[in-house]
Amino acid sequence: MRKKLKAAVVILICMLLVGVVFVMSPFFPYVRSLAVMAVYSHVCEEDSIMETEDFALQIPGGGATNETDWYPFVMTFTADQEFSSFVGKPGEKLTILYNFPAFNLKKGCSRLYDTKSQYYNGFYGAYLVQQADGTPYGFTADGNIDAEAVSDVARFDFFSLVLEDFGLQKEEEVFTCDHVETDDGYRMAGYDGWIRMSSDILVNGAAHKKQEGVTSYLQYGAPEFPVSEPFAPVEMKSVVYGRYFEEYQASIFFYVMAVDENVCRRCENEVLRASVIE
Repeated sequence: MRKKLKAAVVILICMLLVGVVFVMSPFFPYVRSLAVMAVYSHVCEEDSIMETEDFALQIPGGGATNETDWYPFVMTFTADQEFSSFVGKPGEKLTILYNFPAFNLKKGCSRLYDTKSQYYNGFYGAYLVQQADGTPYGFTADGNIDAEAVSDVARFDFFSLVLEDFGLQKEEEVFTCDHVETDDGYRMAGYDGWIRMSSDILVNGAAHKKQEGVTSYLQYGAPEFPVSEPFAPVEMKSVVYGRYFEEYQASIFFYVMAVDENVCRRCENEVLRASVIE
């Protein structure tokens, strides 16, 4: 009996030691991120525009490509109240589907912070917007994409939901959108009538020194890459596909933003064009 008890104690101690080592390893933040974001995203889906309008929007995650490029799955965030306050219009609804660069498992954090990566500061996904008066958001009177309105959503996303939580101060925020080009006649997600907009944007980068009490680190991991200038503005390429859906009274904008134009192109072809609305 004593031998069995001693063996059980030894096994328990070994298990505890393994657990401690795992928690302290760079791999732990990645596992924690997967667990937290799977649950949180599911909660947000229940209040999303897709849920209230009874349709599904499926966008492939990083597991659908042949490279270690993006996080394994696309997440959902519902930002109705925050977006309404940002644009100064009560009753606006915004659902964000998004994905970010894959984790560097040696560093224990996303390449979102890695200024040497072609995926630095990159995101892709979809913005779904409903206006309180039921009119299309993000389109001009002649039916073209309104670059300024779409930029407002991206600006809100970068600053209010990402960079400000990392510690960026409002007076330091930089966002410009230039060299806008649009053309129509695209088919996306099983529907015709999409308009494509490409542009160059200048926005603060995510590289910064680790801070205390940052909730977003549960998602991205805490930054472990060298930083010469925190939140230094970076030039990025942006591609957006927009279409208004009368049956849902919602504008949908697929998007990808990356410092490398080739990343945008691959994401367009391998991910965004493989999305489905049903």
